[in-house]
Amino acid sequence: MKILLLLLLTLCSSLHADVWTGTSDVRFKGSSTLHDFEGSVRAVPLKVTVTAGPAGRVISATSDVDVKRMSTDHPDRDKNMWAMFNAAAFRFLKIAVPATPEATLRPKNGAPGTMPVSLTIAGTAGTVTGAVTNLRESTTAVSFDLSFPVSLKAFGLKPPSTLVGLVKVRDTVEVAARVTLYRQ
Repeated sequence: MKILLLLLLTLCSSLHADVWTGTSDVRFKGSSTLHDFEGSVRAVPLKVTVTAGPAGRVISATSDVDVKRMSTDHPDRDKNMWAMFNAAAFRFLKIAVPATPEATLRPKNGAPGTMPVSLTIAGTAGTVTGAVTNLRESTTAVSFDLSFPVSLKAFGLKPPSTLVGLVKVRDTVEVAARVTLYRQ
C-alpha cells in the first residue's frame, strides 16, 4: 500500500496535496508444522496523499482491513485466524504509511524501493519495511507490488494450534499486495 503512495508522488505535477484512492488485493502465506497455507483479502480500500517536501514529494497512506474479509478458503482455519486477531474487539487491521520521501520508494539505481508500513493488529502497533516492485504509472493511475514479512509474536499474537498443540503455525507470515491507485 505504501508503494502506491510513492507512485502517486511520481504522478503529481503540482506542489499542493493530491489525493489518490484505490484498492489492493492482498495475499498472505504462512507455514505450520503440518503444511503451508495461503489466504487473501480482495479490494482493500486505500487513500494516499502526496505533498511537497523540502527535498521533493512525500507520500502518506491509510487503509483498514476488515479481519473477517481475510480468508484461507477453509472455514475452521478462518475462524481460528479471526480469533487470533481478536476480531470481536478489533474489527480492523490498521495500515498506514507515514510521510515518506518519494526517493525512498523509487531509488534511482533501479533497485526495489522500500516503504515503512505501520501496522496496528489486535491493538498492538509496529512497523515493518516493505519492498516496492513492478511499478507502472500513467498521469492518472499507478500500480505496484508491495511485500513484507509479519512476525505474529511482534504483534502479541498467539498462532492457532491443533491436535493438542502438535500442529503449530510458524511465527512469520509473508504478505504481498498488488496496489492500484487513481488520481482524484
